[in-house]
Amino acid sequence: MRYSGLGIQDSSSRLRISIFTGVIVLVLFTVAAAGARPQTAAPAQDKRADALKKFLEGKRLEQAGNYSGAVGAYKEAIDLDANSVELRVALGSLYLKNGNIIAAEAQGREAARIAPDAVETHKLLGKIYTAQTIVGTSLDKDKAKAAIKEIEQVVKDNPNAKMEVGAEEMPALALIAELYTRLDDTDNAIKAMERITGEDGSLAPVYYFRARLYYQKSKFRDAAASARKAYDLDPKTTEYQGLLAQSLVRVGRTQEALDIYEKALGIKKDKKPDGSEELMLASTLIFDYAETLVYAGRYSDAVTRLDPIIKRAPKNSPLYLRAAEIIADGQRRSGKRDDAIKTIEEALKGQDVSESLPLVYALASTYEEMQQFDRAVETYEEALRGILNPDGSVSDRELEKRNAGLILQRIGLTYRNAQKRDKVVETFARMKKVLGPNSPLADQLTAGLLIDEGKYKDALDLTADAASRYPDERSFKLMRAQAAAKLGDFKTAEQTVGSLMKGTPEDAELHSFMSTLLLEANQLKQAEESARKAMSLDSKDVDPLVTLSIIQERQKKFKDSEVTLRKALEIDPENATLLNNLGYFLTERGEKVQEAEDFIRRAVNIAPTNGSFLDSLGWLLFKQGKIQEARKFLEQAVVYSSRSATIHDHLGDLYKKLGQMDKARASWETGLKLATEPEEANKLKEKLSKQK
Repeated sequence: MRYSGLGIQDSSSRLRISIFTGVIVLVLFTVAAAGARPQTAAPAQDKRADALKKFLEGKRLEQAGNYSGAVGAYKEAIDLDANSVELRVALGSLYLKNGNIIAAEAQGREAARIAPDAVETHKLLGKIYTAQTIVGTSLDKDKAKAAIKEIEQVVKDNPNAKMEVGAEEMPALALIAELYTRLDDTDNAIKAMERITGEDGSLAPVYYFRARLYYQKSKFRDAAASARKAYDLDPKTTEYQGLLAQSLVRVGRTQEALDIYEKALGIKKDKKPDGSEELMLASTLIFDYAETLVYAGRYSDAVTRLDPIIKRAPKNSPLYLRAAEIIADGQRRSGKRDDAIKTIEEALKGQDVSESLPLVYALASTYEEMQQFDRAVETYEEALRGILNPDGSVSDRELEKRNAGLILQRIGLTYRNAQKRDKVVETFARMKKVLGPNSPLADQLTAGLLIDEGKYKDALDLTADAASRYPDERSFKLMRAQAAAKLGDFKTAEQTVGSLMKGTPEDAELHSFMSTLLLEANQLKQAEESARKAMSLDSKDVDPLVTLSIIQERQKKFKDSEVTLRKALEIDPENATLLNNLGYFLTERGEKVQEAEDFIRRAVNIAPTNGSFLDSLGWLLFKQGKIQEARKFLEQAVVYSSRSATIHDHLGDLYKKLGQMDKARASWETGLKLATEPEEANKLKEKLSKQK
């Protein structure tokens, strides 16, 4: 069974989703109205018998496709038994089936007057109001809300109730979710979908739609779990394949995603494409597959898959623009940023900005990575103008708000990288005005800024206030726990994280988060316990593996640490953090130097503004005696990660090598103030004592 039609677009995936057909045409099968109240004035027995005969005649004519005859028979039956809910519902459903909405609503209202608690009456009115939600291209929000109210009565006593949609049955809660989606109320749509239970194979579209909603809210683990259920029930449906693979990529399971794409597309790893294959498969899957190849570091494979589309697709077509975006991303990640800019600028020639926002955004990101901050902001602003209304506001549609928020976030972070804090604060204030009071994004970013700056008490106060205003946003609780842990209040941190636990595999993320907090406080035993709890709940999650490898290194279990990192890389071979950490580990050990450099440079190419990655490369070059080249990367690193004790330590060693002892001492002193690990703090104290 398929539900198809009504599309919802997600900016990050470009995957169209559907669950119902166009303007929904609804038909209701006739059953006795459960819960109808007894008739207050029972008609004569012979009239009721005649009414039943006319009803059966109407059903026969309806099934034969004789619309006018069926309407006439039902009307005659109602004349004989005016208080029959069943007859009103039958006639109203027939009117609705044939597009006579006004007449259908009249019968529905009359049925509700007779038996206001009858389930079939609520079903009929719910479908009528649903059909009235779309008028031309406009959404009637009042009708959508009225439909939800009626259908909620249907599921009140039976959450698994179903309603006929066209020629098929579907869960009534799924229709509620669809209506909330039309209202851009994703949170309530998700809540409705989560109330649907069962493992019936017909629920595959329901699991898919639920996964789509989770994905839109960036709840990628939940999205992957729901998409997996849809995929397992129906592995041949393209939408299920694509969404599962996309969700897996977002949680770091790149190789699993590639396997799904290759199976779906019939691609054999040892067979090169002949050129015609890509044109035949110029669909969502081939583009998402190529994008995942980029994430996996297989840049040339991605280009090979997309090259025929670039050469043959019309330049102003969505196919060409999407292919150019992915190729440019591969060029950027492989360090060829000038080539990436050329690719993007060539693709943008003659394009309307509003129709090529992803490319404009990619261009701005590339300028940012090249530290051309003014050009980056200017380009981000150009992308933003393609979304905002002339008065600087944004529409109420969730997609536009999400895109506007994302671009404003990048503008703020660009100013931050350019060390223009006042502009950062100004941008976050602007974000509040643009997105409105219902968006938590500005508060989330401000809290993150305060934590990064070491203003933990301010962050604690802000997150407590924000959590009360946005009770469903768990990010504030997590940041509250982080700020509390930084202040040494682990009781508050553990209670806050514990309040989010559900006793399900999804708790893996929370155990991993707690492990990180404990590691930062150098509580290695407790950190390892939390990391291993996370691993037991989700063996494919790389985050607890990263934390465990650091714990093992601090415990001097160097071989174990390397084994843990290499195991994680098997799961996600192009994870920048894994590449950096393994490269840095090998650098510190003085082992496999060339492999270490390859790992670190790949990480820097993927995320060239990550201070930790830049520090790793600078430190490796320093150890190789390439002092001036090392200086360039270490001085960039401290700009992006000014609160890293390790980076200040390395920078101090560099300045000492250059004979700039005042700078060296200042860097070590700063590092000592920031150090949380006893061994690192002692090392910095020793360096400073030797300079007295």
